[in-house]
Amino acid sequence: MRSLPAVLPSTSLLAVVAGYSVLLLINQRMADWQRQERFRQVAEQSLSSLSGRAATKAMLTRLLPATLLDGVVADLAVGEANGASGSISAQADQGRELLVATVPLDLVDGSRVLLEVRQDVTTSVQKERLSFWLLVTTAGISSLVTSALLRPVLKRGLIQPLTQFGDQVMTIKLPPTSGDAIHVDEQPKELQPIATAFNGMQHRLWRSWEQERIFADGVAHELRTPITLISGHAQSLLRQGAPEALTPSLQLIRNEAERMTSLISDLLDLARLDSQRLTLQKQPIRADDTLLLLYERMVFKGERRLQIDPDSGDAKAPPLGMGDPDRLQQCLTALVDNALRYSPSEGFITLGSSTGHAGELILHVRDQGPGVAPEEREKIFERFVRGSAATAGGSRGSGIGLAMVKLLMEAMGGLVVVCDAPGGGADFQLQLQPLRPSDLQPS
Repeated sequence: MRSLPAVLPSTSLLAVVAGYSVLLLINQRMADWQRQERFRQVAEQSLSSLSGRAATKAMLTRLLPATLLDGVVADLAVGEANGASGSISAQADQGRELLVATVPLDLVDGSRVLLEVRQDVTTSVQKERLSFWLLVTTAGISSLVTSALLRPVLKRGLIQPLTQFGDQVMTIKLPPTSGDAIHVDEQPKELQPIATAFNGMQHRLWRSWEQERIFADGVAHELRTPITLISGHAQSLLRQGAPEALTPSLQLIRNEAERMTSLISDLLDLARLDSQRLTLQKQPIRADDTLLLLYERMVFKGERRLQIDPDSGDAKAPPLGMGDPDRLQQCLTALVDNALRYSPSEGFITLGSSTGHAGELILHVRDQGPGVAPEEREKIFERFVRGSAATAGGSRGSGIGLAMVKLLMEAMGGLVVVCDAPGGGADFQLQLQPLRPSDLQPS
């Protein structure tokens, strides 16, 4: 669909041209009608004196030249027509424009004849044509002037207010707050109802978001204690040497409790991020130390499928970045869990690092799974969204882990992207802001 700045001027220009065309057409038709009426009057005036003077056709032929007005020629029409009425038509004869009328005339002897009256209107037609083309030229120039004047008027009166209104709307970010509103009084009169409706929608969205946050925060806090107790008792029974028949069930209870604890922690972090209550401790990040700590924490959980790429990074100058070490470990853990879930049992999870074009630190988590389709590489980082590989494989997941990674990385000033891994699979990349000299100075 074309934009308003392109549609409105062209549409307005077409409307002006159409209006001028109709006026010119009407003017031409009126000029033709007026010319024919003048000719009719001239013919009737020229022949009115003959009615009662010409007794025969021969006498009529002698009287015609002396009776007709200048520019009018009359001849007897071929044949006679009793009761015939006059008619006017335009004809062209050797470059001349003629008006021709057949006029009935009653003679003294009681007979009726038809006279063919002609008038040369070439000069009049040429003047009208010249006037017509002058009007066409004037209409074209005025249309262009109107279009040229219409553009700044539309820009100041419509395009700029709409653009400013759109910019104000775009500055409002999620999650919404109670203070996010468009100043209605500052908007043009035509946009004030839209601004009022938007403010109402924004307030309803804020209330809904606030209720969802309070609910998630409350439920997460209420569930944390019982799940911690369940996990603690399961671990206590395993340490005390529970009967062998109960060991698988206790291990399952412990694992599921740990998974629920992780899920609740993510929900609490989401609530803190939404309410901007999550605090970060940003400091310099060394890629090799970060990946080594992750490997030591996850190697046994990954059934020794985890490995560090020996060719990544630079041993003499390890890549450095800025971020929160604990939150960065949380993000990497979520990516490793995700890779273990979707990679084949014999596939490896490779950890690595690199430096981006702008000097940013990039941490890689590569798997050998089915990869992520290009059309899903943005959606999988949305809340409660799972990719087609997850749904097709029947794997368990809440759809929160990758969303948390995205939000935490953005809070640290970085971002997370997914690409194709060399040799197949997915390459999840955590990109951290580069370390600046000022970051090393004590505050």
